[in-house]
Amino acid sequence: MQKSTKIIVWGLSSILVVGLIAASIIMLFFTDSAQNWLATEKVGNGSESASEANSGSISRELDTLKESEEEFEVSDEATSTGMPSERQFADSLHHMTHQKIRASEKWGHLEITDERLEQKYETAKNSDYAYRDFYMETLEAWMDGDFSNAVEVHNVIWNERNGSVGRAIRLLTPEEEMKYKIEHFD
Repeated sequence: MQKSTKIIVWGLSSILVVGLIAASIIMLFFTDSAQNWLATEKVGNGSESASEANSGSISRELDTLKESEEEFEVSDEATSTGMPSERQFADSLHHMTHQKIRASEKWGHLEITDERLEQKYETAKNSDYAYRDFYMETLEAWMDGDFSNAVEVHNVIWNERNGSVGRAIRLLTPEEEMKYKIEHFD
């Protein structure tokens, strides 16, 4: 091969490699899954994601719901016992997640307090909600101060409402959460 042909082949190969690297970087920073991956990597120690680091705290019910082919659907029927409908209950948990998650849009705000968590837990425990175990496991983790599942809990309920804007992409930093609380609850 001539010297000029070798130079052209090397040049085109170099351009191709640089192009592939650039395309990968662009895709990494502009896709939802990449945003979630980046957010969990920041929380972990760099070698494992937050969900792997907290795998013991993420509920089995949540994992089942995320992997299920079935839709997460809740009833809007009033209960005969005076409890909120399952939709009202799920919506209140959804609104509580807004204090902990980053999403482009958030509709509805309900402050997370110890009293509210205990009240929601008792309501779920005494209910016959279709997703009772999911609610109880979520609330048990939250009552222990573990909100690592908030993004996933938000998105499971958000999907049930056919959400198109406002998918949670990561947990808020402590500073972002403080700002959110000041804006919505103080």
